[in-house]
Amino acid sequence: MNYKISVILPFFYSDIKGIGSDKHFLLLAFDKCLSSIFKSKYKNYEVIAVSDNSSQESINIAEKYSCKIIKLKKNSGAAFSRNKGAAIASGKILVFLDSDVEIRKDAFSIINKYFNSKNNKGLLQGIYSHKPNYKRSVTQYLHSYHCYHLFSEAKKNKYTQTLCTAFFSIRKDLFKKYKGFDAKFKKASQEDVEFGFRLIKDRHKIPIERKLNAIHHINFGIQSFTSRIIRLHTDEMKMYLRNKSVKLKAKQSNYLTVILGIILIFLITFSIFINLIYPNIYFNKIFITLNLIFILIHMNFLIFLLSSKGLLMPLKAIFYIYLHRFLFIICFFRGLIDFYILRKKY
Repeated sequence: MNYKISVILPFFYSDIKGIGSDKHFLLLAFDKCLSSIFKSKYKNYEVIAVSDNSSQESINIAEKYSCKIIKLKKNSGAAFSRNKGAAIASGKILVFLDSDVEIRKDAFSIINKYFNSKNNKGLLQGIYSHKPNYKRSVTQYLHSYHCYHLFSEAKKNKYTQTLCTAFFSIRKDLFKKYKGFDAKFKKASQEDVEFGFRLIKDRHKIPIERKLNAIHHINFGIQSFTSRIIRLHTDEMKMYLRNKSVKLKAKQSNYLTVILGIILIFLITFSIFINLIYPNIYFNKIFITLNLIFILIHMNFLIFLLSSKGLLMPLKAIFYIYLHRFLFIICFFRGLIDFYILRKKY
């Protein structure tokens, strides 16, 4: 059976600060996204593009293609936009895409085949392609970091606990049953992860299909990388505090590595501070040992980079891993302050 697929594509390009790319790059990525959709070999689909009070330039791009365009009068966030698109979808299968991804021509055929199989779970997670080589090393690091975690999960058990709407498919009736994404998330943040947690709590599994790989058009610098990590993981911390769902993440071995890395960064920072006050060769040895352990626990990721991106990228990645884990510490305390003191639940 050729199910009708409804592609839900929210876009927002009014304020490009903190997104990580210049305006021309973002609009070009949006055009590539739409172009790749309409090159699909599978023809039973519709595209619902939701302008989240986006710029006229981006709306002009959407109007070049045969999209149903919803124009929101105010910026309401990705969660609200996706729900709006899903509400008017006529297809039995919803495919959520980010506006900066480029999909394969056979993507919808793969999705349709899966939902026709006896073993389908009613939902399917796509992944980012790891083939692109980005000009900026910080962009390459962040992209590889996401790919590594999803690849690792797919290799181990074929399921993920981290739903990502960059490329995600679900039966419309199942999406409606769980009332869609939480629209209290006013910016693109953890609304997809939170939706996934609700599914997992109800004993749904989120299978990963490695053939559903999409090219992610991003271009981050250090500043935009830092602001993105702080925003996303502060929201993630508050989400855990609301839902008490930390144990779900703890089941994934990669996240145990992350937690251990955060603890080590805290100890490394503390040892530097102590050594500045009380210089001692004993603390120097502790500092070196902690750093060696830190690198060792991330060795699998560094080997992953070495095998796919050559020798130079793993060396650069060591710095970004340190920065990434240090930012996690900031997010941890910022999340606690927001949640308990400032009473900011989202």
